[in-house]
Amino acid sequence: MKNITLDTIKEEHISRNIPNAMLLILYIFIGSLGNIAVIIVYTRDMKNVFTSGRLFIPFLALSDLVTLLYNGSVEFSTELQPFWATTDYETVCKVNMFIGLVLVVISGCLYFAIAVHRYVLICKPLHGSPSRRVKVIILIVIGLFVLGTSVPKYIFSGLTKVVIKSERISNITTVAYLCGTAESFENTLSTNVYNYILTVNSFIWNFSLAIMYIFVAKRIHQRSKESSTLNANTKEDESVSMSSDSVRSNPGINAKPRPKLVKQITARSITTFITNNRLSWMFILMTILNAVCFTPKLVLDILYSMDRYFFLNKDKLLYSVLHFFDNIFILNNVINPFIYGFFDRDFRRLFKKRFCLCFK
Repeated sequence: MKNITLDTIKEEHISRNIPNAMLLILYIFIGSLGNIAVIIVYTRDMKNVFTSGRLFIPFLALSDLVTLLYNGSVEFSTELQPFWATTDYETVCKVNMFIGLVLVVISGCLYFAIAVHRYVLICKPLHGSPSRRVKVIILIVIGLFVLGTSVPKYIFSGLTKVVIKSERISNITTVAYLCGTAESFENTLSTNVYNYILTVNSFIWNFSLAIMYIFVAKRIHQRSKESSTLNANTKEDESVSMSSDSVRSNPGINAKPRPKLVKQITARSITTFITNNRLSWMFILMTILNAVCFTPKLVLDILYSMDRYFFLNKDKLLYSVLHFFDNIFILNNVINPFIYGFFDRDFRRLFKKRFCLCFK
C-alpha cells in the first residue's frame, strides 16, 4: 500500500536536494571527459610518460574516473532517494558505503605513492629502485591497509530508522530508513574507536605528505639557486671565449678554456630540472586540494555516524550547504585534469593536438 505521507515528505526533501543533484551531474560530466582525455593523452600520445616523472598520472586519472562515476552516482541517487520505506535495501547501503570508502582509500594510497616518488626523484636521485620482492610486499601491505580500513565500514553501516516531520504540513510525521550507521552500532565503543582510527590515519597521512613535500620544496629551492649560479658562471665563460681574437694576438696570455661539455650537460639537465620542478609543484597543489576536499566529508561522516538526525534537524538552507560540503570530495576527481593542463606543458600541447580542431 502506498504511503502518501512518506511520498509527500520525500518530495519535500528531493526539492531541497535538486541544486546539489544538478551540481553532481555537472561534476560527473566534466570530470569524466577530463579524466578520459588525461588517460588517452598520457597513455597514447606521450611517449616518455613512465620515465619523465609522470608515472602515476594515468593511474591517478583512472582512479579519479572510477571514483567519480561510482561515488558520484551513489551520491546522486541519494539526493533523489534520501530514504526508504522498508529495510529491503540494507545490503545495497552496506555495499555502497564499503566500495565508496575502498575507492577513496585507494586514491589516498596513490597520493602517498606519488609523494614518495617525488621525494626519491628530487631528494634522492641516486637511490636505486626497490627489488621485485620489496614491491610485492608493499602491494600486499597496501591491500591489507585498504581492506582493514574499509571492511569495518561494511560491518557498521546499515539502514537506521528515523521519524521525519513534514515542512509544509504541521503535525505530520512518518517513519523512514536512512543509510548510515546501523542502529546496533550507533554511538558504541567499536564505532567510536573506528572513527578515531580514521581521524588519526587522516592526520598521519596529511602530516607525512606535508613533511615529504617540505623536503621536496627545500630541495627545489636549493637546486634553483645552484642553477642560477651555474648559469651565471656559464655566461662568464662565454664572455671569456668571445675574446679569443685578442688571445691569439697575445700568445702570452693564459686563456680560460670554454667548457663546451659542461654547457651541453647543463642545457639538458636544466630542461629536466624545470620539468621535474613543475610536476612537483603540480603534485603538491593536487595533494593540498585533495586534503581540502576530503576533510569536510570526513568530519560530516563522523558527525552523522554519531547522530542519525544530524542532517534532518537543519533548516533548508543549512541542510543544502551541509550536503554541498558532504559532496565536495567528488570535486577533487574533477579538478585534477585542469591542474595537469596548467602545469604540464607537454600534456597541454598534446591535448590541443588531439582534441582541439582549431589547432589542427
